Amino acid sequence: MSKWDGWVETPLEASQIKQIAGRAGRFGMGAEGGIVTTLDPADLPALKAAMAMKPGSLRYARVGFIGSTIMDLFSALPRDTTVTTLRDALHYCSVLPPSMAVIGPSIKDADKMRYIDSFSQELAAAERSLLLQCPFPSMDDQCKAVLGAMFIMYRDALPVDLREILLKSGLLQSLEQVLAARQQDKPLFKPRQDLASLETLHSVLTVYAWLSFRNSIAFHAYDLAVALRGATQEAMDYCLRSVALTRRPKANLSPYVMRGPFVHKASSALTQSESI
Repeated sequence: MSKWDGWVETPLEASQIKQIAGRAGRFGMGAEGGIVTTLDPADLPALKAAMAMKPGSLRYARVGFIGSTIMDLFSALPRDTTVTTLRDALHYCSVLPPSMAVIGPSIKDADKMRYIDSFSQELAAAERSLLLQCPFPSMDDQCKAVLGAMFIMYRDALPVDLREILLKSGLLQSLEQVLAARQQDKPLFKPRQDLASLETLHSVLTVYAWLSFRNSIAFHAYDLAVALRGATQEAMDYCLRSVALTRRPKANLSPYVMRGPFVHKASSALTQSESI
């Protein structure tokens, strides 16, 4: 029982083994007991010893943002308070025992807050709180630009036209080109570049679907987002296979050609008219 740490295989600690066992069995969610095992019988003695070991006392804890805390702070501060100021207020107001501390914002978190502040000043506190919890990749500049356009459309017009946003971004064109190449069994000339665009598209569609569950009026094209995300996953798979096959020029792409109703379904989703 070990893990790759980026350099070598290192044995799992007892706490890590117990954590993995708990996640796998969803301990405490209704079942009276559970079964934990390994694929290698030689690991069973170490597994038994780890599971029998009593957990040590927690000596230190760090506390982060939760939705109710964000809303409490927003309600106590002026309406135009930035998310960055909100975070500073949390640090200033927090009174915790010596064994606990508020998690300081990482570079990634700080960048995300500045990004949200760039367009969200006119949004209500609940909407900005939602954006703080939104799972978008802050390190992808193209994704941030597309999502920024989407959030500005939400701010100014409420309903977000997913097709319009994606067409203006050029991401749909990348998807259509890869799907066409796959359907015709043609090689991709720049599979790595295509893959990067598709990864951005997948992230945008994931965020849109996430927001659809929380505000189905504004983010109303959930079915379109899901259909496009499925097509994007298939296109990404084709790009990855194309990258691998560039090292083997004689390999044939034909086993991986996309056929049947899936392409038709995804293409149809692009041409259907949307309505709220």
